[in-house]
Amino acid sequence: MDGTTDPALEPVCIIGAGIAGLTAAHDLVRQGRQVLVLEGAAEVGGLASSLAIDGQPIDRFHHFICRGDHDLVELISELGISHRLHWRQCTTSFLFDGRLFDFGTPIDLLRFGPVPLTQRIRFGLNIVRSRYRKSWRQLDPLSAKAWLTRQIGARAYEVIWEPLLKIKFGEAHERVSAAWIWHRIHRVASSRRKLWEREHLGYLELGSATVIDALLDRLHTLGGFSARTGARVEDVCIEEGKVCGVRLVGQVEPIRCQQVISTIALPLLARLCPALDAHYRRRLQSIDYLAVVCGLLKLTRPLTSSFWVNINDPRTPYNGIIEYSNLNRHLDLGGSAIVYVPLYLEAGHPRYGFDDQTLLAELVDCLRCVNPAFERSWIEEHHISRASHAQAVCAVGFADSVPDHRAPARGLYLTDSTQFYPEDRTISAAIRLGRRVARMVLDDAPICSRGGSP
Repeated sequence: MDGTTDPALEPVCIIGAGIAGLTAAHDLVRQGRQVLVLEGAAEVGGLASSLAIDGQPIDRFHHFICRGDHDLVELISELGISHRLHWRQCTTSFLFDGRLFDFGTPIDLLRFGPVPLTQRIRFGLNIVRSRYRKSWRQLDPLSAKAWLTRQIGARAYEVIWEPLLKIKFGEAHERVSAAWIWHRIHRVASSRRKLWEREHLGYLELGSATVIDALLDRLHTLGGFSARTGARVEDVCIEEGKVCGVRLVGQVEPIRCQQVISTIALPLLARLCPALDAHYRRRLQSIDYLAVVCGLLKLTRPLTSSFWVNINDPRTPYNGIIEYSNLNRHLDLGGSAIVYVPLYLEAGHPRYGFDDQTLLAELVDCLRCVNPAFERSWIEEHHISRASHAQAVCAVGFADSVPDHRAPARGLYLTDSTQFYPEDRTISAAIRLGRRVARMVLDDAPICSRGGSP
C-alpha cells in the first residue's frame, strides 16, 4: 500500500462501538466522511450496552446523569430526544457496621454518629468547597488519602472514604489522586439545586439504549456509515509512520484506511500496533486498569428506599449497591426492583474468574447485610457482566500519564477514559472525547481536499 490515496476518499475506521466511537462516527458522517465502526463484541454500546429484562433494555452497568453532564445533555437535544430525559431528587444511604443511615442532606450528615461532630461539619464544608472549586492541577500531586484526611479528619476518612477507595482500588488505594476524588465529589455536589437539598440526578427512559439507538438511527439516515459486530481487530497497519489499514482476525487482506480512531483501553491498543515506537507502546502498557464484575438483579420488591447505598461493613466485600428503580420511574417492572452490585478488581484478581453462581451467593449475602429481611426468593432474574479494563487507576501525578489524542503515527487517534482525567468515567465525557477526535480527523484531512465543502 503506497498511502498516496486521499484519506478523505477512504473510510475512517473506528475501533469500538461504544458511545465515544458512535459519537465520533456521527460527527464525521455529518461532515460527509465515510465511517466504518469495528466492534469485537456481538453488540454495540461497550460499557453502555444493554440487556433485555421484561422486554425492555436495561443497562448492563449502572449509569446516571448529573447536572454538569453538558455534553450528554447537548447530544440528547441534537438527537431530538430531550423529552425522554428526566430528573429526580434521589436518596442516599450509608451502611456502617450493620446500621443503615440516611446520608443525603446536611441534616443527615449531622446525625451520622460514627463520625465526630466536628469532622461531620468538616465533611460537609469539603463538599461545598469541592462543588465550587474549578482548578484541579494543585491536587494532581496529592494523594486522595492525604487530601481528604486534611480536609475532613482522620476518623471521617476511615469511616466514609477509606473503605470505598480500598475496596475499589485494592493495594493502589493510597496512590489514588486527590484530583480524581475531588471531581467525583464536585460532579455529584453540583447536582444539588440548593446546598441543603438532595441531589437531582437524571436518567433516560430506557437507559443508555435511548441515546445509542437514537445515534444509530441518525447514522443510518445520514448514510456513509457501516458497523460490523464480532469484528476483532488484529493489527493496525502502520508503514513509514502512517496508518494504511486495519487487519481483522481471520483475514489476510487489511481494510484500507488512512485514519483510525481507537476507543479501546490503551494496553489493548498497544498490542494492535507493533509498528508504533517501542517507548510509546510501553507508556500505554504501563497504565493500570481495574476490571469490574457487576451483578444486575431483578427483585420482586424494593430492597431500600435509596438510589445509592454506600457500604462499610466487614461482612461483605462490596462497597455499595445502586437501586436503579428508585431513580428511573419509567421502567415498566410491575412493582419489581432493579439493583446493581458492582465490584472493581485489580488485574488478575481471582474473583474476576468466579462462576456466576459463586458470585450470586456473595450478592445474596451483601443484600442481606443491607436489608436483613431480604431472601434469595426475592431474586426473579440475575445477570453477571464483566469488563476487563473498566477503570484506569488514576494515581498521584496522573496528568503526566495521559496521552495525547494524536498518536505518534499519522492518522491514528486515541480516545480512552484516561483522557477524562480528572473526571471519572461518564457517558458525557466519552461523548466529549468522541467529538474532539472527530474534529481532529476533519482538521487533518478536510473533506474539501476532494472538492467538497467542509
